[in-house]
Amino acid sequence: MGNNRKLHFAIRAALAVATAAAAVPAAWSQTAPAKGAEEELTEVVVTGSRLVQSPNSVSISPITTISAEEIAKTGFIRTEDVLNSLPQVIAEQSSGTSISSNGTATVGLRGLGSERTLVLINGRRMAPGASISTSSSPDINQVPAALISSIDVLTGGASAVYGADAVAGVVNFVLNTKFEGVKIDANYGFATHKNDDQTLLGLLAARNNPLPDSTVHAGFNKDVSVVVGSNFADGKGNATGYFTYLRSAPVVGRQYDYAGCVLNTPGALPNPNGKLACGGSSSSATGRFLMFGLDGSGASTTLSDSTVRGTTGFEPYVSARDSYNYGAL
Repeated sequence: MGNNRKLHFAIRAALAVATAAAAVPAAWSQTAPAKGAEEELTEVVVTGSRLVQSPNSVSISPITTISAEEIAKTGFIRTEDVLNSLPQVIAEQSSGTSISSNGTATVGLRGLGSERTLVLINGRRMAPGASISTSSSPDINQVPAALISSIDVLTGGASAVYGADAVAGVVNFVLNTKFEGVKIDANYGFATHKNDDQTLLGLLAARNNPLPDSTVHAGFNKDVSVVVGSNFADGKGNATGYFTYLRSAPVVGRQYDYAGCVLNTPGALPNPNGKLACGGSSSSATGRFLMFGLDGSGASTTLSDSTVRGTTGFEPYVSARDSYNYGAL
């Protein structure tokens, strides 16, 4: 009986020690962390998260942004010149257009035409401004270059938001609506070129076209802009006025060796001998008169092809001699 008591006591003691040993980790796992450790884990900072996000980080399509500082560094004084320097912009109506010009400046993206390019000012659509009623393209000459803060160009995925007008993309002019003070800008510039390409000069001489000067200075640009603005009502309102004067001198092809004449490709009239030559339009400068009819066999033929030369009257039209060099003008 005594031995059984001792055995029973020993078993109970062993179980008590095992239970205490198992309870210690559980007690530790439920212990509250130190106050400093808890505060250290409440905030996680990822490197770079405090950097200012660019539009491309949140946009589904690439956006090209031109800032006012970048525009100033280019030296361009016309809005269309700034845009035409971008690879996604196709030059349409601009100050450099002579043939088929309507006196406006338009922007077209990806070669799809200005009618498929949406132009915005601070997110609002520009109204049509072309001088012909058949075009709905805005005239970006109406955008004051002195007030441009930035230009955003979106070339993909815009039609889902803006509709069919934005199939080619969107150009958004962001203007400074909080301008305060007075700003005066003045620019003066011109282009210079040396006419020293002997191959091209030889082609002009062979066609009896006038030769340009050895050095030409042309394309003089004079620009003056004045911007005056002021905020009122504790910054809730702003009044801004601007004045811009721009004068661009004309440049014509006859002033340059590479543009003094229309170069026809080898094998085409008026150079069927396979050499590059000065040519032009099949219309003669003095008029070309064609008469078509039927020959004796009933086949179509040219009955008469003539032009007027001086006081001699009608003479047969010769392409190498009488084609119209429209490039010089």
